[in-house]
Formats: sequence, structure tokens, C-alpha cells
Amino acid sequence: MYEDSYYHNPMQDDMLAVIESMETDSLLVDAEGHSTLADNDMGWRVDLIEVDKRLRGLMDTGHLLADHRLIQPVGFNSDQVTLAPDGILETLISAYAVLVWQFQLSEIGQHYQPSPYARRFLQAFSSSAYLHQAAFQQPPVMGSQDAEATLLELNQRLDAWYRSMNEPSFRYELRHNQRNSDKNYQRFWMLFNALQANHSRLQIVRVDCEYTQEDSPNITYDTACHHRERLFQQVRSHYPALVGYLWKLEWGPKTGFHYHCIFFFDGHQVRKDVTLGEQIGMLWARQITGAQGRYFNCNRGAAQRYKHNALGECNYHDINKRKGLDCLARYLTKVDEHIVMTTPGRTFQTSKAPAVPEGPRPGPPRQFPVSWSVGDVDFP
Repeated sequence: MYEDSYYHNPMQDDMLAVIESMETDSLLVDAEGHSTLADNDMGWRVDLIEVDKRLRGLMDTGHLLADHRLIQPVGFNSDQVTLAPDGILETLISAYAVLVWQFQLSEIGQHYQPSPYARRFLQAFSSSAYLHQAAFQQPPVMGSQDAEATLLELNQRLDAWYRSMNEPSFRYELRHNQRNSDKNYQRFWMLFNALQANHSRLQIVRVDCEYTQEDSPNITYDTACHHRERLFQQVRSHYPALVGYLWKLEWGPKTGFHYHCIFFFDGHQVRKDVTLGEQIGMLWARQITGAQGRYFNCNRGAAQRYKHNALGECNYHDINKRKGLDCLARYLTKVDEHIVMTTPGRTFQTSKAPAVPEGPRPGPPRQFPVSWSVGDVDFP
């Protein structure tokens, strides 16, 4: 039941703005009236990341709603009440609005998966009548007994959400991203070790491929993937000395989709790694993206920029370069919760590792004379 009153809840304005933004920016309506995903819009991704952060913060506190302080009359001598603004309640309403809209009322849920925190939130709260009204219409006005019952129900749901995150299945889901990170780290070293077994000298080039500030909001995941595929096709075609590569896709509210690209060249055939980086970067910025792209040549000034430099010429016995490579491998394969939530496909890939030749190789011995490591982790 809704009644007009002078009581104003600021959460209502905030949530109406969120819903209006999602309706106008994140979804398109086709000729038959069905909502479709506008994948190039950053708004829904920003909302999803912000909600996930707030849910993690709420879980860390473990607090419930304070019953008596939240029930306030809507007017002087009125027997009608509403729930007053509160930090926990605001988080519940905003999370409900964003998650229910994205994963139950729009096409986003057909392409993307909620985080473990968001998935369990939906299980606990998606059927809440109060949150539905507060998020998509306005906070309801009710009698005091109904308000007390509503608070009791919300606290029961909140407690169930807290308890669900102590279940083994939740901890297993959290470790999923770490397991993928570990696998990608191993794939990085499998590729590099196989390349060095075949080529005693490598030229390692890193180019970060982005989009201009004006164009990045309009670049969809599919468009970014298409540009990346074309870039690597062109590099393979133009540079016969290319022996391997890898890439990592990231997304940020300010930069949109962007790639960290590593290229491995036969160091006996090519030199001038900085020039190679410039050529690849210009290929991305001008030809591949049609001037929508920009790039950063990480090889330029790499020796001064990085404490452990992995770029440029790398000989088989170059321990310092392998230290730099380990730093680079850990950076490129670190757990990125946001990219998992906002990207529907692969975010890391390496070229196929070549077969390791058997038997003795010409030249100096390929074995390292001593065991060495960085920190507590031995290098592969």
C-alpha cells in the first residue's frame, strides 16, 4: 500500500536513477518489445562491480538491520511508517535493483554469470517483496506490525546469506578464479621454456593495445576480440621471425577493453625490439582499429621503467630476464574478479607451445649451473 506524505527517502531517488540508467543505457528494445543487451555500454559493468564491492564489505561486517531504529512514522501523529535510510538497507536495495535487473529481467543474465557473492544474494533475496517495491517503485508505507515483520524477514534473509558463504561450495567457487590463475601462470612458463628450448636467443616485445578515450565506451567485447584476432593474424603474416605470443584481456571503467600483448621473436633473426613494438603498435592503432586504437610500447625505456626487466633480448642463461619474466607472468595471470564478471569469454591465451627437441643441442650446455629462485618460488 502506498500513501502520499511529506516523508522523503533519499534512497528512492538514488535507486530510481540507477534503474533509469540501466533501462536507457544497458538495454535496447527490439521491434517486438524485448530487451536486448547493449554490450558496448559501460554503465551496467560499473554498477555490477560496485555492487560486488559493497556485498563483500557487507559480508565482512556480518551485521544485521537494527529493528527499532529503522521504523519511522511518515508524518506527525501518523500510524503509518516506513523504513528509514540505513547503510545496510541501502546496500540491500541497490544490490537487489542491479542484480535482479541484470540477471533476471534483462538479457545480460544469458551472457554473463554473477559472482559467488551475487549468486548467493539472489538466492537469499530475489523473492523479497519489500526489496522489489523499494528498488523498482518506492519504499512502501505500511503499518508498524508489517514493518516489524518486514525487518524480521530481511534479517532472516541476511543471516541466511551470511551463512551460505560459510558453505564449502562457496569457498570452492572463490578458489575457481585462483585455479584458473595458477593454470595460466603454468601455461606462460610452458610456452616460454619450450620457446627457449628451440631458440637460445629471444626478442621479447610487449605492446599494450587500448582504445582512445572517445571510442572506448563504444567498443564491445566482440569488437575487441575481432581487432585482437586481426592484429595477431597480421603480425604472424608480416613477421616470419615470430615464434610465440600471448595476450591478456582486461576491462576498466576508464579504459574499457584493452589487451596486454607479448610477442616472442627469434633473436637470431631480429633485433631492435623497440622498433618492433612501435611497428606493432602502429598496426593496431591505425590499420586494425581504424584510428580508434592507441598503444603503449612497453619496450621503450624498459630497462629504466622496470626493476626486473623482462623485455628485449633474452638469452638462455639470462637469469635476470627470467626474474623479470616471472614478475610479468604473475602480473598477467593474477586473479581479476572484475574481468570474470564483465566478460563472457576467454581473457588469457598463449600460442601453442612448440615441441621440445630431444637429444643434445649444438652450442653451450642448456642447463643452469645452479638452482635459483625469486622469493620463495622456484622458476620453472
